[in-house]
Amino acid sequence: MRLALYVFLSCGLTFLTDGILIFIFKFIMKHRNVLGKLIFLEQEMKIDFRLVDSPEWNTAVWIMLIIISVMLFFVYYIILSAPMVSYLKEILSGVERIKDGDLTQEIAIRSSGELTDLARAINTMQAELRNAIINEQNAEQMKDELVTNVAHDLRTPLTSVIGYLNLLQQSEELPKETQDKYIKIAYEKSLRMEGLVTDLFDFTRYGKGKMELSGGQVELRQFLEQLLDEFYPSLKEHQLECYKIFTPEKIYIDGDGELLARAFGNLMSNAIKYGAEGKQIRVELQTQPEQNLARVSITNYGRMIPKKDLDKVFDKFYRGDAARSTRGGTGLGLAIAKNIIEMHNGTIQVQSGNRGTVFEIIFRLNAEKG
Repeated sequence: MRLALYVFLSCGLTFLTDGILIFIFKFIMKHRNVLGKLIFLEQEMKIDFRLVDSPEWNTAVWIMLIIISVMLFFVYYIILSAPMVSYLKEILSGVERIKDGDLTQEIAIRSSGELTDLARAINTMQAELRNAIINEQNAEQMKDELVTNVAHDLRTPLTSVIGYLNLLQQSEELPKETQDKYIKIAYEKSLRMEGLVTDLFDFTRYGKGKMELSGGQVELRQFLEQLLDEFYPSLKEHQLECYKIFTPEKIYIDGDGELLARAFGNLMSNAIKYGAEGKQIRVELQTQPEQNLARVSITNYGRMIPKKDLDKVFDKFYRGDAARSTRGGTGLGLAIAKNIIEMHNGTIQVQSGNRGTVFEIIFRLNAEKG
C-alpha cells in the first residue's frame, strides 16, 4: 500500500515539475528575441532562432522532456521510499540477529504500516521463541532435578534394605529378636520406596489435563469428619489435639471424593508431620454465601516456614534442608494436593507466621445445593 502511494506521489511530483519546466521553456521561447539581446548585448551578436522552430528541435525537446521525467520519477521515488528502505534494512538486520541466536534485542516500532506490522510480528515471534527456549531450559533443569531427587530418595532406603538383608544373610546366628528388628527396618524402608514410587505416579497422573474427574457431589462437612476420624491414630501417636470448627449447615461441592481424599490426606499428613511441636491442629470449614464459595483451612503450630520458601512449598520434592534429613517423605504430597484441588477449579494458598502455618483451600459451592 505504501509503495503504491510512493508511486502515486512520485508521478504527481514529476508531472508538477514537468509543468514548471514546460512553462519556463515556453516563456523562454516566447521572449527569446528579448532574452537573446539581453544576454548577448555586450558582444553585439545577432542570433538566428530559425533552428528552434524546426520539427527536429521540437522532437528533441519532447525526447529530452521524457528522459528528464523518467529521471525525476526515480529521484522522487528514491527520496520518498528512503525511510522505508532504511527501516526494511533494519528489520532484515534484526531477523539476521534472531537467526544468529540473539533473542534479547527487539526491532524498533516506527509509526504504522505494513513494515511496522511486520516488525511487531517478528518481535512477537522473537518473544515466543525466547519463552519457548526458557521453558525448554526450565523443563530440562526440572528433569535433572527430578532424576537427582528420585535417585537420592530411592538410594537412601535402598541402601538400608540391602545393608540389613546382607547382615541377615551373613550372620546365621543372630538372635531372633535382632533378626525381627532388621526385617522390620528393611520392611519399613521398602514401604518408603513404595510410597515414593506411588507419589511419583500420582503426581504425573494428577497433573493438569492428565485425567478426568469422576462426576459427583461431595458434602464437605461429612467428608472432613470422616477424614479426621481416619487420622485419629496418627494424631494420638504424635500427641496432637485436633480442633474442628465446622459450619452447622451441609456444604456441597462438585468433585471426585476419592481424589479429594488424597489431597486432604496429604495436607493432614503434612500438618501432623511438621506441626507436632505445636501440640495441636485446627481444621475450619466455612462458607462465603455472598461469593458462593466454601473455605477450608488446616492450621498447624509447628515451626514457621520462612517467607522466602512460601512460594516453593507446592513445588515437587520441596522439603527444605532440615526436613530432608530429619522428617523424610517424598516431597510430592503438597504438589499432588495442589494439582487435585486445581483439577476441581479450586485454589490453595499457604501463610506462615506467629499464628501458625495455614493452608487455605477455596471451592465453588454446588450451584443447586450451595
